[in-house]
Amino acid sequence: MTTYRVKFDFVVHFTNGGSLSAQDFRLDIPENSITDDALAAHLIQDMRLLMAGQVDISNKQIIEEPHKRGAIATAGLPRSTVDLAECGLSAAELVAQAREHPVRVIAVDGECYKVSRLVV
Repeated sequence: MTTYRVKFDFVVHFTNGGSLSAQDFRLDIPENSITDDALAAHLIQDMRLLMAGQVDISNKQIIEEPHKRGAIATAGLPRSTVDLAECGLSAAELVAQAREHPVRVIAVDGECYKVSRLVV
């Protein structure tokens, strides 16, 4: 089985101030592609970051390389991010987006939430 990693630069801006950045960071991923929003959610989950706001990703490169550890659970991770300070979506519009896949929401007050459809 082919395993993939993504090598990238990032800056995580925290909603309570400050930031965290890295260059040539490598992260195990389950497939041979990943969107920037999904990568941001994966990074936040993997590093267990709190109060993570905007995540800037650059120089993303997918590489075939053995995983260095067991993969984190990626099922249910958000694949897109909505910053309510930049776009004033209604609750109905957020719910519509969350029907397809979980969405990471950055509220106007800086708090972060995951909006997802509850499947019972």
